[in-house]
This record gives sequence, C-alpha cells and structure tokens, in this order.
Amino acid sequence: MKEPKTSDLVYDKVGTRKIRKLAKETKKSKITINFDSDILAEVKEMAEELGSPYQTLLNKIVRDAVSEKRTVSERLSKLEKEVRALKKKLA
Repeated sequence: MKEPKTSDLVYDKVGTRKIRKLAKETKKSKITINFDSDILAEVKEMAEELGSPYQTLLNKIVRDAVSEKRTVSERLSKLEKEVRALKKKLA
C-alpha cells in the first residue's frame, strides 16, 4: 500500500474544533500509562465479556478503588474522633 503524501492530507478545522470542544466538555484527561501485559490482557478480556471498551472499565476500576479508599478513610477519621472524645470523658 502506498503511503499518502502529507500535501494530500486535508485539515478539517471545523471538525477538529468540534472534537476538541467535546473532549473538553467530557472532563476526561488523556494520559499514557504502563500496565503489566498480563493485567491489561485480563482487563481487556473482562471488558469484552461485559461488552464495554477496556478503557471505560479501567476508569471504573480506578474510580471504585479511589471511592473505597475515601470511604475507609472517612470511617477511620470518624472512629478516631470518637475515640478521642471517649478518652476525654474517661480522663
């Protein structure tokens, strides 16, 4: 197959603006990240079984993990506050 010449390429300014605006509105950030090959293969397999794009599944997995950590942290802070209050009462 013959490589296209860059001079033959057409730059769609209107379409590019629309895509950039849409990307900005979704509040998603594009990053580069390295995963172990076996983990990525497993996530892709899970995503295929669910009928979902693997990047969407990865986003959900990370979101759930962060949310769980936040919940545990909040519960721990509340327990620590209650322990301090009990110590004051007993002192």
